[in-house]
Formats: sequence, structure tokens, C-alpha cells
Amino acid sequence: MFRSLALSCGLAALAPACLADTLLPNAFTPPPGLDEFSSAPHSDWLEISGLSHHFQPDRRHWREVNPGLGLEREFTGTPWVMSAGYFRNSYDKGAAYVGGRWMPLALGPFRFGAYGLLATGYPSPVLLLPAISVEAGRVGANLVALPNLPGYSGYLGLQIRLKLN
Repeated sequence: MFRSLALSCGLAALAPACLADTLLPNAFTPPPGLDEFSSAPHSDWLEISGLSHHFQPDRRHWREVNPGLGLEREFTGTPWVMSAGYFRNSYDKGAAYVGGRWMPLALGPFRFGAYGLLATGYPSPVLLLPAISVEAGRVGANLVALPNLPGYSGYLGLQIRLKLN
């Protein structure tokens, strides 16, 4: 299915007209405001941070086992997920984070979008990463990816999600 999508849309696969069949119905709904954070319909998840893989392992000794815990709130009927937590990052530093994912594209159980967050323990406190999420019942996973950039090794990062309610 990804191949047919890529072939029919070419490299402009992020063009909204091309992805009309995969956009969630309310993909451009704004995130809930602070006053709606607890009252809006939602699901809460436990995030278990775990693994990363770096594309340039020779640049430095990367920590690729990244233990940590976080909580996320997925707002029902919207593409928005808010999260906060703490983990040991690839620089072997403690990293506290708060942010959210915008996941407007869907293909079966998969959601595609971006993860924006503020985090400690990194050269830049602002991170914006492409993201994929999948869930099956009460279990899910988040995968973030970053390509190699000047002065920085790209990586894949994995979290496991467990539904709390």
C-alpha cells in the first residue's frame, strides 16, 4: 500500500490533495485548550521509553538503551496527543520532556505525523521529529526518526505504549 501511495503521489506525498483518503476527518482541528485538557474525551497511556538506533555510530558512543517513563493523553476524535516524561537519552543524560504529537494521517492501525517537544539534555531544547504510532487494543508503539544532519547523527527511537483507561 505504501508503494502504491508513493507511486501515485511521487515525492509530493505530503500534499493534502494526494493524501485525501488517508487524512483523518478532523486532521486540522486545533489542539484542546488548557481549560479542555481534563474535560475533553481522551485516553491516557503509559509510555515506556526504550531503544534507539543511530545511523552514525562512529561519531561517538551513543547510548541506545534509553529507559524511562512518561504519560500521554490522546484526545478522542482529534489528531492530537500530549505527553510528558523522563528518560535517559542517547547522550547518557537525563531528559525531561513535554510536548505533543500531531498525527493527521492514518493507514489502518498506523498514524503518521510529527512530534514536537521541549526537552532537557540535548544541544537544542526544541525538538521536532517525524513520528509513526501504531496501536492494537491496549498496546501500542511510537517510532520517531531523524535523518543525519550536519553535526548530528540521525536515529530511530522506540517507545512502547500501554493504555491506562
